[in-house]
Amino acid sequence: MILVGEQRLKQLKYIGIKEEDLALLKSKQSEFANITNIVVDELYAKITEQPELVKLIESHSTIERLKETQRWYFQSLTTGIIDEEFFSKRLYIGKVHSKIGLTTNWYLGTYILYLDIATRHLKRVLPEDWLKTTEALSKMFNLDSQIVLEAYEQDEKAKIVKLVESRQYMLTKVSSVVQELSSMMVELSASSNLVATNASHTASVQENSHAKVGELATNIDQINELGSTMREISDQTHLIGLNAALEAARAGEAGLGFEVVANEIRKLATSSKQSLVTIQEKLKEIRSALEEVKHGSEETVRFSREQAASSQELSSFVQMIDTVTADLNSLLEDEAVH
Repeated sequence: MILVGEQRLKQLKYIGIKEEDLALLKSKQSEFANITNIVVDELYAKITEQPELVKLIESHSTIERLKETQRWYFQSLTTGIIDEEFFSKRLYIGKVHSKIGLTTNWYLGTYILYLDIATRHLKRVLPEDWLKTTEALSKMFNLDSQIVLEAYEQDEKAKIVKLVESRQYMLTKVSSVVQELSSMMVELSASSNLVATNASHTASVQENSHAKVGELATNIDQINELGSTMREISDQTHLIGLNAALEAARAGEAGLGFEVVANEIRKLATSSKQSLVTIQEKLKEIRSALEEVKHGSEETVRFSREQAASSQELSSFVQMIDTVTADLNSLLEDEAVH
């Protein structure tokens, strides 16, 4: 009895399964029951010759459990009914085999082996009707193989859809990260350029200050040299005043006025000398302070130049990341197109 929708009915007609085929198989239920154990045992004897299949079976089930399922399946071919439940059960079995990793070449190959074993035993128990029975059985195996392929196709499509969704999710996340990275690169690039500019400007200012300090130190040296000259003049003036005082003393009353002038000259020379000593001491203190400022200025210039160089390296690094980001964006666009 065939109780299926239009689409399934079209499939059955294409294979050539008719009500007569189902009726014939149903009429042979007892013969099928008699050979079921033998057929299933021989089938699994062949299957267990393949190490790959044995490993797969042991990973998910046992030989005895699968034999029991196979006995049910072989006898279900003689129920005389093909309905929606018939398709549902076989689709389920096909999906299970797909999920555990049994490839279609092993599954479809087993149908050929199955039919060959069953045919030999049907010849023995149905010497008159074995050919018609085998032909009907072959059509049922053909239908089951189609259902299995349909299940595999559905499962593989589901895997592909999941893979595509997962890939799309990944692309979306990567795209989001790239956008954030691009935004950060813009800000970082602007900041690094500003730092590099400021660092370069600071270095230039410090170098200029360093040069001015050098000029000031030179001027102090010149002032110091001038002070030394003035000190010599002061010493000579003091000596002249002393000589003038001696000459005034020899002149007596006539040299009294000249002696006053000589004394004033000596006082002025002494005062000038003391002032020059004070000036030179101050100049030494200023020179010492300038040396410290010069040393600090040199350190500042060196640090500013290093900072400027580091800023330029940072700017180059930012540009490199920006290039990588652009390449990644291009890759994402290509992925989206494909």
